[in-house]
Amino acid sequence: MPVNNPNVGVAFALVIGAGAATAAGAAVVFFPSLVKLASRRVLASALGISAGVMTYVSFVEIFQKSNGSFVDAGNSEEDAYIYATLCFFGGVIIMLVSSTVFLCMSAFHDIFYAHTKLSMLNI
Repeated sequence: MPVNNPNVGVAFALVIGAGAATAAGAAVVFFPSLVKLASRRVLASALGISAGVMTYVSFVEIFQKSNGSFVDAGNSEEDAYIYATLCFFGGVIIMLVSSTVFLCMSAFHDIFYAHTKLSMLNI
């Protein structure tokens, strides 16, 4: 299916450039002499920034799809935006609660088994 959009070439060039930059960045860590040129702090910062950008782009895309799905379901644009926002922050709250619960369960697990190991050693 041919695409008749003048921006296709630019988009394809940007994708190729991003892939080449990713490949070059990944290859740098295999050469110790290149790693010494850039400090570990710079490499870690660059990795953190790129992860943040990728996460942001993913969230924006998912949010737009959610908004579009609410519109397709028959909601108005304003209601769809509100519902998509509520779903997003509802997911954030669910993740925070589940993370806290799992952390508490893990702490209890560590305390319980540390105590049983000590009692098994007669300490």
